[in-house]
Amino acid sequence: MASKIKVDEITTTSETGELVLANGVGLDCSQSTGILKLPRGTDAQRPSSSSLVGGELRFNTEDNRMEFYNGTEWFKMGPPPFSLYEDSYFNAFIAYMSGVKTTWASSGTNFQYATDSSDDRIQDAQSDMYDGGNFTQIRNNGSQSGNIGYNSSYGTYSSLKHGQLGYSWPLVSICVAPVDDTARTYGYSRSGNLGADGGGGTVGSVTVYSNATVQGFTPVNAWLVNKAWNQSSDPGVMHLYCTVGHPQWNSSTSNGFTTTDFSTSSNSDFSYYQSTSTNCFVWTALVSNGQTVGAMTQGQAQTFVNNFLASAKTHFGY
Repeated sequence: MASKIKVDEITTTSETGELVLANGVGLDCSQSTGILKLPRGTDAQRPSSSSLVGGELRFNTEDNRMEFYNGTEWFKMGPPPFSLYEDSYFNAFIAYMSGVKTTWASSGTNFQYATDSSDDRIQDAQSDMYDGGNFTQIRNNGSQSGNIGYNSSYGTYSSLKHGQLGYSWPLVSICVAPVDDTARTYGYSRSGNLGADGGGGTVGSVTVYSNATVQGFTPVNAWLVNKAWNQSSDPGVMHLYCTVGHPQWNSSTSNGFTTTDFSTSSNSDFSYYQSTSTNCFVWTALVSNGQTVGAMTQGQAQTFVNNFLASAKTHFGY
């Protein structure tokens, strides 16, 4: 005959603090609609492995993940809500996206600039355009890094991790802030000779997406700057910026367009983009629809963003 006792609290008196059940006896919590609180603490607060046999379970407060001891080491149970800041996840994402980036541009917007030995800029594109131009920087709370190189697959700036997808077109960089960082405003900027020398079309910007849902990602905010164009020998260049969140990441964006600014000059000018977002990532691309064609449209930019996020969706598996 089974016996039952009902208590509000059980306090152990042994030195180990363990509640030991006899062999063959289980602990049934199925009648409760409450919760089972597990031991919790940091890595440093883990019990000594000498007292463990395998099968122990706890909650790690350093990365907000369940973990169990497999008899040899502590093993994390699944990714946290947002895992892209972890090196292994971030590097795998950069490697995958590097291999598929040539599939993102819409028809007519996949013009390929000649590349050279300087992987942080466009140099002598077609004629004298962009000499030492289109440098890219990481921006953090209004400050900016030095110029990043597109062959440098990984780097950090003010705790922001950034990875580049190689020095071939389109030129793309992806940046991510620490998990649950709610106070950071970050993104990218470009400087130097961004447009045709002494002329070209009217410089302007386009809101590509505002708090949208794209390929299951939300919120998605994207902004495009069309630089000078329509020269007989100089192709135009466009700056595409985008912030991406996802429901599984607990993402939030208090302002997807915290900083959006650009110069209307065609020489020695700039463009800036920053968002205030948590558990998201920000990316940028240099794209072009070639010579004497004109500005990139909102629809063409949306196609690029859609295709980029379709690849990201395939990589993440949701």
